[in-house]
Amino acid sequence: MRGRNAGALSAAFALIMGCASYSPPKSVDTPAYLVRIESKSDGNVRASAVVLSAEESERAFGTGLAQKGIQPIWLEIENRGDQEFILMLNSIDPGYFSPSEAAWISRSFGESGTEEKILYFLEQQISPVIAPNSTARGFVYTHLDPGGKAFGATLVGDRDVRRFEFVQEVPGLKMDWMHVDFANLYPPGEIRDLDLDALRAYLETLPCCVLGGDRETPGDPLNVVVLGNGLHMLAVFVRQGWDMTETATRGSVWRTIKSSVFGMKYRTSPVSPLYVYGRHQDVALQKARGTVDQRNHMRLWLAPVTFEGREVWVGQISRDIGVKLSRKTVVTHRVDPIIDESRFSLLMDTAASQSLERIGFVKGVGLSTPASPRRNYTLDPYYTDGLRLVVFLSQDTVSLDQIGWVKWEIPPEPDHSMTWSPPNDSPN
Repeated sequence: MRGRNAGALSAAFALIMGCASYSPPKSVDTPAYLVRIESKSDGNVRASAVVLSAEESERAFGTGLAQKGIQPIWLEIENRGDQEFILMLNSIDPGYFSPSEAAWISRSFGESGTEEKILYFLEQQISPVIAPNSTARGFVYTHLDPGGKAFGATLVGDRDVRRFEFVQEVPGLKMDWMHVDFANLYPPGEIRDLDLDALRAYLETLPCCVLGGDRETPGDPLNVVVLGNGLHMLAVFVRQGWDMTETATRGSVWRTIKSSVFGMKYRTSPVSPLYVYGRHQDVALQKARGTVDQRNHMRLWLAPVTFEGREVWVGQISRDIGVKLSRKTVVTHRVDPIIDESRFSLLMDTAASQSLERIGFVKGVGLSTPASPRRNYTLDPYYTDGLRLVVFLSQDTVSLDQIGWVKWEIPPEPDHSMTWSPPNDSPN
């Protein structure tokens, strides 16, 4: 009897193993995803790109790439000049997948035809060598970014370098910033371009803090300012591991609850609305750990001023270290009380991105110590030197030894001798 069961099991296993065979999908003259293609030009070079959704990549490759954390980007590089360019694939994703790797990782159980699959993935990859007066088309296999993706494409020639930046929505999720009409946030003529002295004065007259959900109670301090045009800014932060956040819907709120209760990672979870300029944040970004209970997150508002043509984004950054009960919101995140640490982490990220031109500090919320703390909207205490970090982003590559310093305010040395008692867990 045992022998017959073992034989039947072996036969069933062999049948399963023999049934799954990879077949390359049939080619389509004009794939549907090309309607979303975005193009940018720099002289005689044009770069076009589109990020595929999970469903689109499965149709294009005949296998579930998104389930394995792989996201294809379709690229077209048109070189109308007389010099050769090399497409730096690691500029698109520092940890991009090779064609063989993507094909192998995406195998299903018992799938045969692996060599054919590898060859198909290789044929679909874009050539990194762009010859003079030629056009290259194909895919780069990147890590999955749900909802929205920011990436760059760098072309290196023997005489110059061309850089193109893209920020694209991926069909399937609704991201917060994509619903903001940035062109009409302010009436025509209201936006002022400031010089350095006027910029400092403007930033120091901003409110101390965001307003909470009731739009009246001061909350977390406005402690960061980012100078840089929106798409470039998003590309800088996303390349440093920040994720854009989803719009709060019934589905996204439910996924947030599951992430907290069951310890599931949720990179694009929504953040609660806080208010500056009479509206909730225009852009929210976050770095989540294993669950939404621990994350570094930043809210940004586009200000009605520019500096030398660059947009000015006023922001609030803090780190969630857990959850707690609250009389105001029932359940809320507990904020790291050493709030300047989050500000410092942003400074390190922008420096590491090699896009940080200058840094400066201006007066903000004012000094807050363990002996005399300030509290946010949900009554968490926070301690700070009271300054706002101002980062000036550059379109060019800036090494660490080239970063400039704007001599405004100087942050004091951290005082680690201060003692304090952590807040209790009772609802506030």
